[in-house]
Amino acid sequence: MKRKLLARPGNDLVRQGLAGLFLALMLGTGLTALAQDEAAADPYEQIKPIVDQAKNLGAKGQLPLAWRDLDEQLRYCREDGCSDGQWQTVREQAYRLRNMAAFVDEMRRKKSGMEAMLGRFDQALMEVGALFGVAPDPMLSGSPAAADLLTRLNDENLRRQALIDSLTITNRYLAETVGSRVVAQDSIITRLTVENSSLRQRLWEVELRAGVAEADRSAAETLLRRQKEKEEAVASIKSSIGPGAGEVLLTPDGDILLRITGIAFGVGSAKLRAGQEVVVERLAAAVKMFPGAAVEVAGHTDDTGTRQANVRLSRRRAETVARLLEKELGLEEGGIATQGYGPDRPVALNNTDAGRARNRRIDVVIKPVD
Repeated sequence: MKRKLLARPGNDLVRQGLAGLFLALMLGTGLTALAQDEAAADPYEQIKPIVDQAKNLGAKGQLPLAWRDLDEQLRYCREDGCSDGQWQTVREQAYRLRNMAAFVDEMRRKKSGMEAMLGRFDQALMEVGALFGVAPDPMLSGSPAAADLLTRLNDENLRRQALIDSLTITNRYLAETVGSRVVAQDSIITRLTVENSSLRQRLWEVELRAGVAEADRSAAETLLRRQKEKEEAVASIKSSIGPGAGEVLLTPDGDILLRITGIAFGVGSAKLRAGQEVVVERLAAAVKMFPGAAVEVAGHTDDTGTRQANVRLSRRRAETVARLLEKELGLEEGGIATQGYGPDRPVALNNTDAGRARNRRIDVVIKPVD
């Protein structure tokens, strides 16, 4: 089918004008409407003209899944109420649907309907971005989304390269400072990590007698003390949360991961069921053990239903938990970062009820200040 489309007269024009068409749609119909819509006070009244434009362009018939998801989210926000951040997400989704509809309408009038290809293209961009931890702009699609993702990937690559260069310089400095003692110190550190605190103390005394600098001993003590404090905190959190509520893990980066599977929402809803406040209180108590720590809440689902709906639902659930945590901790709204990964990061197989239950979870990541 792809070869036939490339061979048909006029498709060269389609290929060459793809980027221009997206840019024209964004600038010609998106930004002007955005400036007008921002003047409205009611979030729904800001979004409704955009939805009407999308409908007039045939979105309801040509893009039924995207139309249904937007309609469900609008109905949820009008009935249950949404935060400013949630309304902003709905607004971005409306602009995206309107621009997609304009593109599909243009292709339809040229007898080149390309919804399926556009969907696959955008999905591929999301998957490429996920491999590198970079999310495409949710308001872009097609060629502009690809160009934007490429820019973001380049920026991420530069950031990682800068980190590598910094670590290389640090390593050279340490090699010059430590010199011939590197091999001996590596052997000592290896033994220290597997011995108890009493044996560690004895080894430190041996090192001191052998001429190990006081600064080295002090640094090792500090590192071990912090590690021990984290391990004790993890054990305390495990005890307070309880075995049925989820897992508490210490990541290789030194972060505390609370993988909560025991928090219950209504089916397809971001509202907590009755009696779940105690789980939020325990999560808040865990965060308070690390003053000044950054906190992130991530939502996850199983693979039942469409991916787009699951990503949206997981994000809404993460925002619900984050807002409740902010109240418990006395933080301003938005003080806790949120993410919604939908079914993209499973921790178990989705072919059993138990596996799906583990995948339907809330992850709370605590990043202590070193």
